[in-house]
Amino acid sequence: MTVTAQRGKKQQKEPRERASVLQKRGMGWLYLFIIPALALTLFFGYIPMFMNVIAFMDYKIGAGFLGLQSEFVGLYWFQYFLKEKWFYEIILRTLLYSVSGLVFGFPASLILALLFNELRSNRFKKIVQTLSYIPNFVSWATISGLVYIFLTVEPEGLVNTIRESVFGLSRISFMQDPKYFLPLLIITGLWKGAGWGTILYMAALSNIDVSMYEAAEVDGAKRFDKVRYITFPNLVPTFCICLIFAIGGLLSTNFDQIFNLQNTVLRPSVMTLNLYTYFNGVVNRQYSLSSAVGLFNGVVSFILIFSANAITRKLSDTGIF
Repeated sequence: MTVTAQRGKKQQKEPRERASVLQKRGMGWLYLFIIPALALTLFFGYIPMFMNVIAFMDYKIGAGFLGLQSEFVGLYWFQYFLKEKWFYEIILRTLLYSVSGLVFGFPASLILALLFNELRSNRFKKIVQTLSYIPNFVSWATISGLVYIFLTVEPEGLVNTIRESVFGLSRISFMQDPKYFLPLLIITGLWKGAGWGTILYMAALSNIDVSMYEAAEVDGAKRFDKVRYITFPNLVPTFCICLIFAIGGLLSTNFDQIFNLQNTVLRPSVMTLNLYTYFNGVVNRQYSLSSAVGLFNGVVSFILIFSANAITRKLSDTGIF
């Protein structure tokens, strides 16, 4: 290669390199959008961790910064909670609600994403996806109000009115009977979260090489075969990562959902770990006890997420770390 040719190639590379550097510099201001998320995580995720020290103290709110002047009681509050007569009942109920939501809600988002992916009309697909996302932006307070309107025993209760006027059945107090609470959690959770949960799966589906589907068609594969051998295997990594986070939060049931759907009649029968922490810490002002319960929850969740990650690593070679 002549010297002139080498100079020509070098001159071609230099403008490209300069353009890429300028492009990177010009896009650097986009990192400013990360600042609010980092600030929220810092102030509400990391700084409160220093207050875990009060779980080992008989904390008094006027005892100085971090309650360092409060009496040190060691593991007293942990022992108190573990010996609580409701301990096993609360833990088992929390697991029941979490596992039920996981069993019904987790596959629902995956199946819904697969159904969206099979729609041929892009315009119709976007409309359906948008409609499925909307419930996620409705607050649980609003949903609980709607649920009450539908299920109340009062004359305006739609479900009971239909039962009485159409089927000749008696009215049922759905909102005061504990046996209806779990189905209510599952149904409202599916309505609110199933569509929103498809976002990650749809992103993974968009990264699948189209040529794989074309090659499968040439080989005579049917639609179900393409879903089974191409679509689903490509969703396994995303499915495993979502599953790891879901298992890590088994003891952290959806507080907003349960808090807004429960009432004073149901409360003793639907008490979960998060509700127990709230009522002891905020309502009864037993800050040390609620901190001990929260720390216990965090340690168990930490163990669960590491265990789930190790299992998925072995089974599918996919994990978050």
